[in-house]
This record gives sequence, C-alpha cells and structure tokens, in this order.
Amino acid sequence: MAHGHGALPTAPTDGSPQPGTFDALRHRDFRLLWAGHFSHSLALWMEQTALPLFVLDLTGSGAHLGGVLAVRTVPQLLFGLIAGVVSDWFDRRMIMLVVKTLVFIMYSVFAIALIAGYIELWHVYLLAFGRGSLMAFDQPARQSLIPALVPNEMLTSAVALMTATTNVMRILGASAGGLTVAVVGTGGAFAAVAIIYFGAVSATYLMRIPKAKTQLERGMGAMRSGLVEGARFAFAHPGIRGVILLALVYFTFGMSYMQVFAPIFAKGVLDIGDAGFGFMLSTSGAGALVGALFIAKRQPKRLGVVLPLVVALFGALLIGFSFSTYLPGRYGDIWLILPFVVLLFVGAAQTTFFSLSNAALLHMSPPELRGRVISLLSLDRAMITAGGASAGLLAEWQGVQLAQTIYGAICVVGGLAVFAFARAFRVARTDDGGAQAEAPAPDSRTEASTGGTTAAAARSKAE
Repeated sequence: MAHGHGALPTAPTDGSPQPGTFDALRHRDFRLLWAGHFSHSLALWMEQTALPLFVLDLTGSGAHLGGVLAVRTVPQLLFGLIAGVVSDWFDRRMIMLVVKTLVFIMYSVFAIALIAGYIELWHVYLLAFGRGSLMAFDQPARQSLIPALVPNEMLTSAVALMTATTNVMRILGASAGGLTVAVVGTGGAFAAVAIIYFGAVSATYLMRIPKAKTQLERGMGAMRSGLVEGARFAFAHPGIRGVILLALVYFTFGMSYMQVFAPIFAKGVLDIGDAGFGFMLSTSGAGALVGALFIAKRQPKRLGVVLPLVVALFGALLIGFSFSTYLPGRYGDIWLILPFVVLLFVGAAQTTFFSLSNAALLHMSPPELRGRVISLLSLDRAMITAGGASAGLLAEWQGVQLAQTIYGAICVVGGLAVFAFARAFRVARTDDGGAQAEAPAPDSRTEASTGGTTAAAARSKAE
C-alpha cells in the first residue's frame, strides 16, 4: 500500500511486543551518547541558571536578560541550516567531539576570567554567541545519530530517554546552579560547569562508530544544492510542515518563560531569590521528567492530534502560572506552593512536545536527509531571539505577569489554529507505515548515514 507525504512512518504494527522504556540502553553506543548527554545537560542547566542571575545582578535589566538570550539564539538562524548539511555530509561523531571540546575550552576560560574578576557585560554576550554557535552544529549531529544506534521501533523511546535525561539534569542542574551561585558565587558555578562538561567530551570520544562516507562534492554550489534538497523534501511533506509550524509558535512564545520570565518572577514577584529560581527550574524539570518517561513508555501514535493540543495546553498552563503568582502577595506565603504545582504541569507539557516533535521528524526523514530536516527546527529556535528580546521589553513595559499571560495566550491560539486548519497534519499517525531506517543489532557499530540516495529516491521510499 502506498503512502503520501502526510504519513508519519514508523515500525509496522506486526503484533510484535512494544519495546520497554529503557530497552534502547542495551545498545553500547547509544549508552555512550546518553551518558555524554547526561554531562552536557547537567552543565547546560547549571549555566542557564547561573548566567541569568549574573546578568540580573550585573545590570538589573530584563532587557539585557532578553538580549543575552537573543544573542545566544541568533547563531541558530545564521548557522542552523548549514549545520544540517554538515551533519549529513560528514562524520557526526567527529562533529560532536570537536564541538564539545571547544565548549569545554570556552567554559574553562570564562570561569577563570570570572574568578579573576575580569568579566564585563560584553564578555557575557560573547559567551552567549559562542555557545549558541557551537550548539547549532551539535544538535543536528546528535539528534541525527540516534536512528543509527537503535532499532527503528525504539526510536521514539530513545528520543524520549534523551529528553528525560535533559529534564533530570534540569532538576539537578537548576538546583545545583542556584545553590552554587548562592554559596560560592558565579565564578565557582562556572568552574563546576567546565569540570562537568568534560564528561561529555570523554563519552563522545569513547563512541566507536565506523566513519561514515563523506560528501565528495563540496563548495558553495554544493552547499546550496544540499540546502535546497533538504528543504524541498521537508516542505513537500505535510507532516514535517505541521511540526515546523507548531515549533515556530512553541519556541517564539513558549520558551521565553524559562529564560526571561522565570528569573524575573523569582526575584521581582515571588521574592524567592537565586536559590528559589533554581528550584523553579527544578520543579518544572520534575514535571518534564514524568512527561518524558510517559512518552518513552506509551509512544503516542496520533501525533497530528497530540502535538497541536499539547502546544495549546502548554500556553494555558503558562497563563495559569502567571495568574497563580498574584496569590502569594495578596493572601499569604502559603499560596506560594500553587505556582510550583502549576510548573510541574508546564514542564510535562514542554517535554511532551519536544520529545514527540523530534521523534516525528526522525521517523519522517530518510537517513541521508535527517540532519537537514532536524536543522529546520533551528529556524524556529532562532525565533527565541525575537521572542526573548520582546519578552524582556514587554515585561519592563507592562509587567512580567501580563507579559507571560499574553505569550501563553498566543500559544493557545497557535496550537488550536493548527489543529483546526491543518487537516493533512491532523489526520497523520505514526503507524501508517512508510520508509524505515535500518535497525542495527544490539551493540552493533552501525555507521551514521550521511551519503546515500537522493531526495527523489527518499521521496519514492516514503510513497
């Protein structure tokens, strides 16, 4: 039976038992990828707690907080699509190893300079831009490598496990970051970040994946052809278009709550300080962990229905969180528990969208185009720049509570609009059959696919 581009392919439903939640960890190289992501995420969340607090202490400005976030995400727009081509053309493990080594060096230099008292605001912007540039190349390589390390029927579970790891580290890293800043200062926190990140370098080095064939045709002309090839395939596919549109709403108006609004809520509204901000992120991470493990276990099939409704629910929860922060100041500190309860559900909705959207794109993409398809999300992530910058300005102009309510309402409208009007996406399921990635046996040394068939052949497979 043929299938059009609206199908979201996955393993056939042949009656075989569904993989267990942690079965993907039986594969050696996926275990190492997961372990490296463990260190990567712990360091990242400690940094994302320490850096906003440092910016607020240095400037007292929500606008600068949004500006640092913007500078960090601009490289996603500048380099994201190019990084997707690089991920498809060259060895993905080597890309990750080079990137992680440079990140380790950058964190180490920043920590030394901070402890020595040489850091000024422009150094923070420089760190944000450098970190964002390297992340642009790390993410498509890491995500595209997963299907080469586990069987196809474990793909959604493996992506969810990676997301679960991110959120375990959000719990630990956000708390540790806030407490470390409170106890030993920002310099000590960044020294710890550098030490922890070395674990990501080591785990990536230990991976033993045969080198993939590299793209022989190089040059700007070939780069443009590669970009067009990936974009043509992606935008001809209703499922991919639907995910990218939802991600545009999610990243632009949803993600600002964590990096712009949350520290302002912690220090300016709830009056819980640096450690309290870390606890806010940890609480959201606890909910996200539950959501990720639920996805790893259940592996929902009707993503065309689930994803837009999750974005709408996420927006509604952000509105609920904003409203809940009015209560402690008016009715006593006992009501302080309510914003944290809402944050549990915010985290669960956030990780549900992130896990399922990434898994859907990997299921829908042929191996030789996965890096480019995943990198299309970099355009949406780059919109965190606009969202974060305008969030900081709106918070200063109208107050953070009203600003968060407006952003949440836009998520609600965006999710429901996609659900109502994108019928080709709404009817899509992940059990419709279609093109499959080759599944390696446990502990095999399957190479990451970077060469192979053309986009036309990939489309004919999907059909």
